[in-house]
Amino acid sequence: MTGKLAGKRALVTGAASGIGKSIAESYAREGAVVAVQARSIERSAETLESITAEGGEAFAVAADLTDTGEIEAMCQQAIERLGGIDIVMNNAGVGEYKKVVDMEESFWDRIMDVNLKAPFLVSKYTLPAMIEQGAGGVQLFNASTNAKTADADWTAYNATKHGLVGFVRCLAAEVGPQGIRVNAICPGWIDTKMAVELHEDFAREMKEPYEKVYDESMRLNMLSEIIPPQAVADMAVFLAGEGGTYVTGQAINVCAGLSVH
Repeated sequence: MTGKLAGKRALVTGAASGIGKSIAESYAREGAVVAVQARSIERSAETLESITAEGGEAFAVAADLTDTGEIEAMCQQAIERLGGIDIVMNNAGVGEYKKVVDMEESFWDRIMDVNLKAPFLVSKYTLPAMIEQGAGGVQLFNASTNAKTADADWTAYNATKHGLVGFVRCLAAEVGPQGIRVNAICPGWIDTKMAVELHEDFAREMKEPYEKVYDESMRLNMLSEIIPPQAVADMAVFLAGEGGTYVTGQAINVCAGLSVH
């Protein structure tokens, strides 16, 4: 296939739905071969079907992202089947909120494991191959505008996203001499299943109609738009391709101005 990422080999985590699915599809559409990660092979079926229907090339890899051994094995399998690795998109994450005084240690640990520890481990187990190839590469991370804000009740989630941006900046300095670029994408509210479920919770707590709460909250940005996952995927393509050649160590918002509204 031809495209902005022709000949590239990519791994996308959390690619069964939402933002990850859009990124995997967009990478394949631009010519990359994509390893699609989800908790199980079966969960990736819809993503694989949409990619192959457009003539793209992809395969599924599975791992529980709270299990170090499974992450290592998944990364090794992806690299072996891809024949190397050029792009890693650490997309997987969970978004939950709870007051610190009500927070169980297990809640904190789970948010940390998926949102912060797993991306570190995926980088740890993919970077050696990327470095050994000697042709540079791209490591991307799905953070959030919450990485730059203070939000009551979102302490654990925000802590992971603040930490992820710090990790990105330091890793960029570490692997820059090997020609590897490292960046974070910071989405605002994006029209995904996660956003729907969270707004269902908000509506119940506010005792307001879900449709009203979702529409008003999701449009609370400078463009008054509900942002589709494809907007984040477009940024992921840009940063992985030639357009992002001199972009590294950055945390780039895709939020229609929400972060400064």
